[in-house]
Amino acid sequence: MAAYATVLGGAVPLLLFFAGLFFLVRLRGFYLLHPIKTLRYALGRGKTRASLSSLAVALGGTLGVGNITGVTSALLVGGPGALFWMWCSAVLSMGLHYAEVVLALSTASPPGLPRYLSGRVTGKVFPLFLLLLSLTLGGGIQSAAAAEAAKIAVSCPAVLSGALLALPVACVTAGGFARIRAVSGRVIPIVTLLFALSCVGVIVAFRARLPDVLRTVFREAFSPRAAVGGGIGETVRRASVGFRRGLLSNEGGCGTASVAHATAEVDDPARQGVFGIVEVATDTLLLCTLTGLAVLCAGYSGDGVAPLLSAFSSVYGRGAGVLLSLSVFLFAFATAISYCFYGRSALVALTGGAGDAFPFLLALFLFLGAFLPRGTLFFLSDLFLGGLAVLNLAALLKRADGVCRLSAPLIGKVGKKVTPRDGPPIRRPGSQKEAARRRP
Repeated sequence: MAAYATVLGGAVPLLLFFAGLFFLVRLRGFYLLHPIKTLRYALGRGKTRASLSSLAVALGGTLGVGNITGVTSALLVGGPGALFWMWCSAVLSMGLHYAEVVLALSTASPPGLPRYLSGRVTGKVFPLFLLLLSLTLGGGIQSAAAAEAAKIAVSCPAVLSGALLALPVACVTAGGFARIRAVSGRVIPIVTLLFALSCVGVIVAFRARLPDVLRTVFREAFSPRAAVGGGIGETVRRASVGFRRGLLSNEGGCGTASVAHATAEVDDPARQGVFGIVEVATDTLLLCTLTGLAVLCAGYSGDGVAPLLSAFSSVYGRGAGVLLSLSVFLFAFATAISYCFYGRSALVALTGGAGDAFPFLLALFLFLGAFLPRGTLFFLSDLFLGGLAVLNLAALLKRADGVCRLSAPLIGKVGKKVTPRDGPPIRRPGSQKEAARRRP
């Protein structure tokens, strides 16, 4: 397993880089060159509420405690330069997220997984990795971070923290996808705004240090203190850390976005794909950046939630612990209920219809996660994310022509038209009833 982790640790960032660059070129970078027009296209017509509901579920899966612990871990291992490589990961992940969503909605999908991931081998291995990831990243890591924050802030025992997170998650997820979507749509905007404003307050308080921090981020991304011979290896290491932590945060190229957005009842796959781009931008370019800058401006370092708690305490005083604990708990809750949908979909794909047991299995892992070592949980999550990325990227690259063909009207409206190569036709999604049948 260690050898498998070593190979994935080096290969996955490279795969993400080249696959993301490939789609960036094939799609003419329309989402970077014309961001305002692209967003207007997504919001301008059709069933925006259904699109935003699916976006809320997908955001719930990405806006987890990885925005805190993943960033602090990246800064500890890779230095401030790792933040730059997280930005690069986000820019390249946008096209991958977009392609996932477009392909997921371009054809009617069987219960559990989008059709483009339902091959003979992929259809079995992908849901297995997704099921395991839902338990580690969606359960264990969320619970471990919430327990750590509660212990530091209010001396809450791990047993109580695990139970307080597992019980409400079990109650919500037992109501099925409709309840998950409704709760995500209410919780996600609140927790995102609360956390973003808290980080902005820290950055404003230490605004005099911000120019030096930004210079350090760019300088250490390419020019580490090591000698020239070792500097190349150090730069690659920091880039690898930044890409892996960016992947842990926004899940770009892993296929999870396709599972969430496949339930959207829309007529234009490209339009829904834009919301996949918004998801990555919100997660990494906004929240991960705010977390990293808050910690670096305040001058703290370390692993887990402790550095951010120290940064909050230096600005907000005694109430910082409660504020951060609440943010972490809400992040963990939103992520867990979204990953319950992913895990249930994976279980349905594997067994053909036994997904109702997954909410209780996830609740068990949420309780146990409060006691498990965070390093082990991150290691396992990196393994499963890497496996998902390899399978999903292979499927995306194979169907790149179809993505370009479905994107041509959008690109023609917001910028330069794209001329896709010849390829197999891709059917449009069917009626609302057909879309409803795709839900597990």
